[in-house]
Amino acid sequence: MNWRFLYVFIFCSALSILDAMAQEKDTLYLRNGQIMVGKLNSINLGIIEFDDMDLSVQRIRYHKIKTIKASMATYRIQTLDESVYYGVLKPTQEYGQVIVDDGFVEKQYPIVNIFNLVSLEKRFIKKIKGTVALGYSYTKSSDIGRSNVDWNLRFTEQKFQLDFTGSFIFTNNQGERTRDRESVTLGALYNLNSILVAGVALNYQRNIELGLASRLQQMAGFGRRFLFKSNLQGTLISGAVINQERSLEGNTTGNLYEIPAQFKLDYFHFSAPNLSFTVFPKFFFGVNQNGRQRFDGEARVNWEVINNLDLGLQFYSNYDNQALEGSNTNFDYGVVFNVGYKFK
Repeated sequence: MNWRFLYVFIFCSALSILDAMAQEKDTLYLRNGQIMVGKLNSINLGIIEFDDMDLSVQRIRYHKIKTIKASMATYRIQTLDESVYYGVLKPTQEYGQVIVDDGFVEKQYPIVNIFNLVSLEKRFIKKIKGTVALGYSYTKSSDIGRSNVDWNLRFTEQKFQLDFTGSFIFTNNQGERTRDRESVTLGALYNLNSILVAGVALNYQRNIELGLASRLQQMAGFGRRFLFKSNLQGTLISGAVINQERSLEGNTTGNLYEIPAQFKLDYFHFSAPNLSFTVFPKFFFGVNQNGRQRFDGEARVNWEVINNLDLGLQFYSNYDNQALEGSNTNFDYGVVFNVGYKFK
């Protein structure tokens, strides 16, 4: 017998089997008996995002699913018992149940107990998720137009996540354009475990209402997740912040040190319409600024009208008990409406 030929044959057969397994599609088994075939993208805030072969990307609520089979990718799976797995999902015969398989242990969970699931994509562009939005308002009587640009993008890997967010508000008053409010943040979060995260962030801000021409902010800190619900997530964050500021009058500061206290809450409304809510208040306490206290906060409501199309409403407020030169007040607030495209 030609043993070399036998080894080559076994090797090629194994590759063929592995390739066939890799090409096997994910499957959602719905409670009404329907079956959806495609690719599981994510599970978050009570919603299963599934790329169906025939219907494109669908967002399906937990209570409509009987079980799931997902093995086209490796997933980071977080459960309500604060466990973290890197593996796949296997179907069961029990309604509303799924088996989590990380290659070492197989454990059955109710689907509603999967707190968060992220597909660890291989292609770079597929790892980018989020929304880009635009808005515009105009008053003929005063010849004033107001436009806004807003984005919220994230890039996910096995242990860390990059967030790139931004918001710009411009006013056009009889041909004169002003940059009213600007904010751009690049942040990185590293999952220490299912509860604790460590992070760093770079931030740029501008707010002419508070006399702020520019603020460059560097932050490092830790966060703790403390809400583990299928449609509710909360995180507390604190650490240290260094700021460099320039007022509208042109005056600049050295390094200003602050201690932040931040809280982020995400909530998803299960029943129609498809609404998501985010509340993100941020408090800053000055260390070398004679009792300076600041507040930056926002609340967002997003309604996904159809796939990839969001209508958004944003409420923001800013407070500074030591507002800079050139300001008319130490408090600013506003409401922004926009239409956005969602990357999935």
